[in-house]
Amino acid sequence: MVNGGSGVLVNAMTNDYSYVLTAGHAVEADAATNVVTDHQGNNIEVLEVLPFPKVGRKNPLDCAVLKVAHQADVAQRSWAASDLPHRANLTVVGFPETERASAEPVKQWDGHSTSVADELIVFTVDGIPGVDVLKGISGGGVYHVDNGYPYLVGIEFKMEATRRGNQFGRVECHSLARFNEIVTAHSSAPMIPAHLECFSRMREMIFEFNVVEQRNVQDLKAALINIADSLISNGLPPPYEIMKKYKTQLLLDPKHAGELEVRALWVAYLEFVVISALMDNVGVTDGLYIEGIEKRRRLLYTSDTSNWIGRLEEVLKVARKLLDRNGTLIVASPDIAAKPFPPKFRLEGVISNISVVPNQGPLAIDNVEGELYSSFKLAHLEGLRSSCVIEQEDEYPKKFPGRQQLQHFRDKLNEIIT
Repeated sequence: MVNGGSGVLVNAMTNDYSYVLTAGHAVEADAATNVVTDHQGNNIEVLEVLPFPKVGRKNPLDCAVLKVAHQADVAQRSWAASDLPHRANLTVVGFPETERASAEPVKQWDGHSTSVADELIVFTVDGIPGVDVLKGISGGGVYHVDNGYPYLVGIEFKMEATRRGNQFGRVECHSLARFNEIVTAHSSAPMIPAHLECFSRMREMIFEFNVVEQRNVQDLKAALINIADSLISNGLPPPYEIMKKYKTQLLLDPKHAGELEVRALWVAYLEFVVISALMDNVGVTDGLYIEGIEKRRRLLYTSDTSNWIGRLEEVLKVARKLLDRNGTLIVASPDIAAKPFPPKFRLEGVISNISVVPNQGPLAIDNVEGELYSSFKLAHLEGLRSSCVIEQEDEYPKKFPGRQQLQHFRDKLNEIIT
């Protein structure tokens, strides 16, 4: 509850605070005068009020964000309003005024989207309830349920009609994009994008094998997705936690920090974790596991489409910075024709150039450094897919689905990166 209205708790990319998304008219300008309680009646401290900016508009939109004390147990999933299907099922949840003193003050109403335009969702509520029934849910969350999961898509702020006598059954909701505008305008920590909330949002995107006959590898892909599902359920940290821990260490181009939120990076990272689990023969890849392999195996992402072997010097220098001797660095990029590993002669040439001893002459080589660089194993994720599966697609139907196919895939990986 947010004063006389409702609200939704969501995560921010920080442990310093969380957010409550709500309607602008439900909040007071002074943070201290706002009374916010969770669904169990516990008070939540309001740290700051972030109103919608008036820039470029006659009046600010009726939405606001409350910065509140950090709530560790918040775990929302979100859905872009623009991606809603036609007449999508919707549910609005809030604290109607008439039920606040009851044993079950939280109520929900189902319905469907009527229109979505300019980040505004018009929602037709089943049963055509009137304003007296819905009073108090302003600021409540609007959810789309897909495959049994509720996804937050927006925040309700008013009945559609302007005249009270016509206010029946249709409500208006601001999409989450409007609330992103608010936190950006106030230079506050961004809300967690949907694909950074959980790796389950990317499970079906992993291991896209561009083979001649998909049926040749469909069992292998299903087995790899099953591994991903198991790892996620057994404690694989969500993408945003990994991003907060490693930041630009995940990137070949650290100045391009915006790439940290690119979905392709996290699809690649999930593949990397599945490959690591397969190679290490482990069933749990929790935070301790991720930390435990960070000095011996890393993923490095770049959106650069050029041939990754042309950037060997940069890749090797990152490996030198992040890995112990004999460590493995797997590069992920959109280079669909990537070779799985660099040719030996190119690698040796680059290593000899970057192992020159400063102030010892242009031909003096630091053998210790050279041996360290030579110990690193470098591979490209797309190249691994190609070499281990695409070029071998006819071998997989000869193996029993499940363990035998996974073992064959693992053997092929071992030939390249171990």
